[in-house]
Amino acid sequence: MRTHEVDEAALIEELPKLHELQGIDLRIGELLEERAQIDDGAGKTSDLQRAEARLAEANARLSELRGRQVDRRLERDGLQERRERNQHRLWQEMPSQHEAEALQLDLQSTATRLDAIAVELLDLDNRIEPLEHQVEDEQRTVNELQGELAEVQAQFADQVKGLDAELRGLITQRKEQAKQVDPLLLDRYEMIRSRRGDPGVVRVTDEVCTACQTQLTSYMLRHLQLRQRVQQCENCNTILFWAGEARPQLWHDEAEQRDAVEAGDDDD
Repeated sequence: MRTHEVDEAALIEELPKLHELQGIDLRIGELLEERAQIDDGAGKTSDLQRAEARLAEANARLSELRGRQVDRRLERDGLQERRERNQHRLWQEMPSQHEAEALQLDLQSTATRLDAIAVELLDLDNRIEPLEHQVEDEQRTVNELQGELAEVQAQFADQVKGLDAELRGLITQRKEQAKQVDPLLLDRYEMIRSRRGDPGVVRVTDEVCTACQTQLTSYMLRHLQLRQRVQQCENCNTILFWAGEARPQLWHDEAEQRDAVEAGDDDD
């Protein structure tokens, strides 16, 4: 992090607070995962939507066929009345030869059309009956799924009540905790978590980064204990802060190495 020394020292002091914030984030993540595992009725909702679509489609086809059935029946009734009128005129009113021939032709065409309507009505009856059964079955399925969905949703609401209450509390707690962390440090933490997931910051008590289990170099350990700059793991980039016992030997070794280098320069 590119900040002044005084800022780096101040940031280091806030690392335990950032670690506490991470604890809240981890718990929020656990609760959200637990909540996601609870059946919220999404599957039942999909099943219900598909059943309702099938029901709507069957009803639409049934309505169309019934409409055609009504039309053909009305046409049949009208033709039957027309046939009766023409027969009456032909047989009772003694029409002229020309009129009689016209009435005969009309009666023949009427009979042909009535035969065709009878065939069509029979076909409609044969198609309507199974559709009516299908509509009844789909409606029964829809009713059952609606009941099951309502039951699942009620169970879901009951199961997540406690989780949601804890989540609301944690979200409020996180907002308050975040106010205690420098925005620069918080942004870096959030960036790390967005790129590689949890954790974003870890406590170091020995010689290992517990985020990636990488052995830390003496250089890294020394600077972690000196607390002069915010350190990040060279392997996984997780923010590190020293929470173990002080190791003065690290500083002594550094001094010896520096003296050895200086002595070598003098010999030259």
